[in-house]
Amino acid sequence: MDVPELSRRELDALFEQSPVAMIFTDRELRTRRANEAFRQLTGLSDETLIGHRPTEIERGTGAANVRPIERLLVDQVLRDGIPVVNMPLARPMAGEHRVLAFTAYRVMDNDRVLGVASTLTDITESEHANTELRRANTRLDLLQRAGSEIGSTLDVRRTAEELAALAVPGLADRVAVDLLDPALLEDRARTDPDILRFRRFAVLDATAEGPGNFAIGESWTVAITQQPAVVFLRGEAVVARGEAEIREFDLPQDLVRPLMQRGVHTLLMVPLTARGVTLGVAAFSRSKTEESYDEADVRLITDLTARAAVHVDNARLYTREHNAAVTLQRSLLPRDIPSVAGLEVAWRYQPASRAAEIGGDWFDVIPLDDGRVKLVVGDVTGHGIRAAATMGQLRTTTMALVRLGCSPDEILRQLSAVVATLGEEAGATCVHAIYDPSSRRCRLASAGHPPPVLRHPDGEAEVIELPPGVVLGAAPGPYPVADRELAPGSILALYSDGLIERPGEDLADGMSRLARALADGPVQSLDELCDAILATLAPPARDDVALLIARTAPRAPGAGSR
Repeated sequence: MDVPELSRRELDALFEQSPVAMIFTDRELRTRRANEAFRQLTGLSDETLIGHRPTEIERGTGAANVRPIERLLVDQVLRDGIPVVNMPLARPMAGEHRVLAFTAYRVMDNDRVLGVASTLTDITESEHANTELRRANTRLDLLQRAGSEIGSTLDVRRTAEELAALAVPGLADRVAVDLLDPALLEDRARTDPDILRFRRFAVLDATAEGPGNFAIGESWTVAITQQPAVVFLRGEAVVARGEAEIREFDLPQDLVRPLMQRGVHTLLMVPLTARGVTLGVAAFSRSKTEESYDEADVRLITDLTARAAVHVDNARLYTREHNAAVTLQRSLLPRDIPSVAGLEVAWRYQPASRAAEIGGDWFDVIPLDDGRVKLVVGDVTGHGIRAAATMGQLRTTTMALVRLGCSPDEILRQLSAVVATLGEEAGATCVHAIYDPSSRRCRLASAGHPPPVLRHPDGEAEVIELPPGVVLGAAPGPYPVADRELAPGSILALYSDGLIERPGEDLADGMSRLARALADGPVQSLDELCDAILATLAPPARDDVALLIARTAPRAPGAGSR
């Protein structure tokens, strides 16, 4: 047996027995031979394959792929000699979806083109594994992003919007977040025990098709037998796949109609539960995305929603504390400033923009029987309801001591003793001034408080350097008293540090800004001056701001000095 004959038999055996599906076509792309692995993989016989081009074969490789593949073989492989390597082809086989890797290269005999050799490899399992790996990485990425992108503020609506933004479009084409009406969340009695009222806090729709239902801030009701209420009351996620299941949810028509118009095929409703309390329901739906939610999706979305619910609850509780602290703070501040002969007074109190910073700043204007007037501004260390309550104690004590005729230094010593009884964490700063309109003398004392700023009649302003005094509660004193004469038309500004304090900046810089704002142009109205100072120095306040401005009368009342 000669060598060429042996080589041909070996090549034939190699082609036919190869576990890789192989097919050879001529220059016209008509099949010349296919091996057993190809016939088994495609389910096509030699009678169907031999002598036919790909587009002439009615079944087997999937009609959607045949024409572009044939063009690719002609234009790229045969003409240019550029092989196709491991191009994925998706096609149904034996009733299931399979993925094949297609490779094709030009076969030459010296300079003559013989045809095209092609191989098919079933890569379905590896593609599934890669898909699952990508999905797992996506889930992990979403969970990591949730830690930084949800709960960036202590605002309920913003937190709901962050949950929606994280989920769309990766996990859903549309997300709506609805919370139980705030009045019901505060455990107030429902007017109808068979109805729940929700309020929309966020909605994000990537499809932007068809009309929406409820706008942000709009409320809607649902019977407790309908699915949103069932999800809320049971605290368990439910998923509906297909229009029939979605309609079986028995959703209110105002909810289900827009979903059907958008072509939603999968709807997942998840309760927002934190610390054992369900706050609302988030609805995730898919329309353009073909895949339904599987169990891994449900677990991931439930986890993300639970994390968001904690931040929503934090924001809700934070807002409630904010409102309580502001209410308490305002109730403890003076409602009306008394008129004082020889002195014009204006004031502002601006609560902090964040709940934890609320509470502790106060001011007072207290007329004395002998015609003098007491001006006070103070700031309790710490924030929140406890600070506001401590402020109330100090303000009450101050008023009692002033009525007893105590001097500024004695008042500060007594206040320090009161603060010392409130525990190691308690502390406060305070500045007291007693002004006598008849003599125009002003006695001032400070307990660790920022010094007053004085605008002279000529428009220049200066920071009054007071002798240092220790913070209230730290020691019994001493609290040295300074004495200044205030010329007619002078303006004295007492304030808390929230007005001048900025992160990373020295307080002296803030005092200089206040002095410039106080000296900026003619002053007609003290109320306008207060507003201008707040707008310039504290928009919005990181801390409480108390501002008290007093202007001496242009003429002395004529009474004797004290």
